Amino acid sequence: MLKFESISQIISLNRNFNRTLRHEFHSLMQDSGFTFPQLSIISILAKNGKQKVSDISEKMGLSDSTVSGILDRLEQKGIIERKRNKDDRRVVKIYLSKGSQEICQEFHRKREKYFTRLLKELSEQEIKNIIKGLEILNRVVCDKKNTKT
Repeated sequence: MLKFESISQIISLNRNFNRTLRHEFHSLMQDSGFTFPQLSIISILAKNGKQKVSDISEKMGLSDSTVSGILDRLEQKGIIERKRNKDDRRVVKIYLSKGSQEICQEFHRKREKYFTRLLKELSEQEIKNIIKGLEILNRVVCDKKNTKT
């Protein structure tokens, strides 16, 4: 297969995978009242702890202003809190509120159940192949990202 065709196939498969996953997670969490970007921020904060808006923006690949708008809605729902640094008032850290733990647990439980159901029909070798492919793609993407800076 020509390199151009391979690149095109990777792009197409990735786009399809991401689109389907977003749709599935939206369906899974539809009754929660949260959008996919809101759930993404909740997940980032649950995994990494307190973050600056710019940290969240970088992880999501969105602009600071877009993330700020999403954070405003999460703050209105009582899911996150913004706290200014005492030493430098310009620095604002984003935290998950105490009441958001249940939402995180529900999201992770549903996500795990979804992937378990999805992958249960695959052989052990197929699962290993998926892991290996994702590790390679992750390494390539992260190496390229690190060489840009």
